[in-house]
Amino acid sequence: MTSKERVLTALRCQKPDRVPFMELGVDYVVGQRLLKKERYDQGELAEFLCLDGIGTGLYPTIYVERRTDETGRSFIVGGQIKDRSDLSMVDPGDPTDQFRYDQVKKFVDKHGDRYAIFAATNIGLDPLLLSMGPESFAYALVDDPKLVEEILDIYAEWSAEVVTRLQQCGVDIIWFTDDIAFNSSMMFSPEFFREVAKPRLARVMDRVKVPAIFHSDGFILPIIDDLIELGFSGIHPLDPCAVDIEQVKEKYGSRICLVGNIDLRYTLVNGKPHEVEQEVKDRVTRIGRDGGYILSSANTITSYCKDENILAMRDALLKYGAV
Repeated sequence: MTSKERVLTALRCQKPDRVPFMELGVDYVVGQRLLKKERYDQGELAEFLCLDGIGTGLYPTIYVERRTDETGRSFIVGGQIKDRSDLSMVDPGDPTDQFRYDQVKKFVDKHGDRYAIFAATNIGLDPLLLSMGPESFAYALVDDPKLVEEILDIYAEWSAEVVTRLQQCGVDIIWFTDDIAFNSSMMFSPEFFREVAKPRLARVMDRVKVPAIFHSDGFILPIIDDLIELGFSGIHPLDPCAVDIEQVKEKYGSRICLVGNIDLRYTLVNGKPHEVEQEVKDRVTRIGRDGGYILSSANTITSYCKDENILAMRDALLKYGAV
């Protein structure tokens, strides 16, 4: 199988020749360290790590307050949309800006023959939650629920246009990155998701004709059935701190592809290579045994992952992945 075939087979919950490997993101400095060069493109890193899928991203404008630490890294510390008086500032950007799609098309043309190409974007929930911030969002649910709906409508409309155009560029997968959960609960009730969010997400998903992956950190078990009904082919990243992947596999494994679950709290960051090998072996042989699993970290490969552990992840996949 080609890398593209391998990924798309897994997303159909079928069994490829080996478990595929795909990361939502790899910190650029990781590639610099591994490849021992300052500048590189994704294809070089994908070949080195034996990745089967690579991607690009196109995101809306969000309205947040940021703080920069002593290292120069910027962190979101709050939202700017406090109440209805701020609604007029919400503008996700021009979803028809052809320059952005030209860049995606160049990426597809360069790498699409070899790799499964994903385009990462938002479906609407993440921009809503970040732009409002948790406190303003919670108050609005009680005091002005229509405000929440109107903001979500704005972002969902943007997303619907964007995914249509991304598919015209030839991407194989749409990867929605919308964090909506903590480790032990969701950021809102399942009822809110079903009554308010789901109909709007459905309008976006109606435009999606290629496999779609839903990314959210945390505990998303209450809405997996809803994600399947919406038409998602995969869920990511299934952080082991929040989700028991074996339970998810047992209940949903024939209906949706599982992507991720290699621990970022300890294993890839502070563990030993033999511990990484054992964890990867467990996932690919137990979760990937019958197909429907894509190896990935439980989020992205961050700058603080140990190089030897990233390589151990790759090597263990090649050793055990043809299950």
